[in-house]
Amino acid sequence: MLADELQVSRGVVVEAYSQLVAEGYLVARSRDGTRIAEGLAQQPPAPRAPSGAAPRIRYDLRSGIPDLSYFPRREWQSAMTTVLRELPDAALSYGSRRGLRQLRVALTQYLGRVRAVVAEPERVFICTGAAPSMSIIWQTLRQRGAARVAVEDPGWRAIPETVVQAGLEAVPIAVDEHGLDVDQLDRVDVDAVALSPAHQYPTGAVLAPVRRARLIAWARRRGALIVEDDYDAEYRYDRDPIASLQGLAPDCVAYVGTASKTLAPAVRLGWALVPSHLVGEMAAQQGVARATPSVLTQAVYGTLLERGEIDRHLRRTRRVYHSRRNVLIDALARWLPESSVSGAAAGLHVIAWLPDGAKETAISDAAARRGVAIHTLHDDCAVTAPRGPALVLGYGLTAESAIPRAVRELATAAGH
Repeated sequence: MLADELQVSRGVVVEAYSQLVAEGYLVARSRDGTRIAEGLAQQPPAPRAPSGAAPRIRYDLRSGIPDLSYFPRREWQSAMTTVLRELPDAALSYGSRRGLRQLRVALTQYLGRVRAVVAEPERVFICTGAAPSMSIIWQTLRQRGAARVAVEDPGWRAIPETVVQAGLEAVPIAVDEHGLDVDQLDRVDVDAVALSPAHQYPTGAVLAPVRRARLIAWARRRGALIVEDDYDAEYRYDRDPIASLQGLAPDCVAYVGTASKTLAPAVRLGWALVPSHLVGEMAAQQGVARATPSVLTQAVYGTLLERGEIDRHLRRTRRVYHSRRNVLIDALARWLPESSVSGAAAGLHVIAWLPDGAKETAISDAAARRGVAIHTLHDDCAVTAPRGPALVLGYGLTAESAIPRAVRELATAAGH
């Protein structure tokens, strides 16, 4: 009957039914006909009622994102025009696994000047961000036989996630007011350590000088690799930022940076500067991952570095963020006086510790209902050891004039 209806041969219909039976959609029994398999014959569930609209965000105090309105559009457009006019046709091919040489040269000069790194273009790899850069480093170490990587506790959640994704074990190491507790590394068997010595996320701690020296001594004694995530080190407000670890020990430190905090996450641009003994294997892993950003984006950023536009952009935004940070701390002191802010005067966030017993999630949910978006220590960071409750508050996305109102709403959500 179906063959007649579709005007095809009986053999086509039999073959189609046979395939549906083989794939489990139909059940065919001799002298019992062909039926839809049990479970598939049930009526589909009734459509779910639409959920209520998400609360509108009036004040965005989430951490980790710069003020996107300060993106240098005019300078970017000018650099793009130059790139499209001058970039040779050959550069539009797949290019080097390491990234565009123009950008690698510009980064070498820039990072050497502002972060005191020791670099050559051949040791720089361009990636699509900090996390992809680390993923390639972990894959390289795994190929060498590494098994365990020490990570900061609390820390940026993406780091242990990339470690585990690469097939390695993430070993949490405590962070205190002086940064990573380096002495703990002697009590664990790890092949590498990942940390943010210039401005730790989320605590804001700066790795103490004596710990920097001990860390490098440990890495050389152990034959281990230090992976330095230079998280928002460009923004230090009370003094010049602490120099990079890599500049002290280029033989055992891999340096990772990104444009996400200085320009915008949408640029999708990061870099890794690795010791010379890792270059060949890193290039092989980069070739497999193919995590290199657009050549045009690389060329534009390299041009901005060469023209000094990144320096000018940082000078402008440092003043803005410094002022916003001060206003945020003053507002917390007024409206949430039981909270305490710790960490260096740097970056794009502060951590506000709450009294024992405070419920982070309840405060966050209540704040969201009042239009205030925030991050909390235990919901948005990687935390293993017991820690008191804390809010991780950013000031990149909220105008200075709106910060006091935002904190007042947050205080009301917290029961004040």
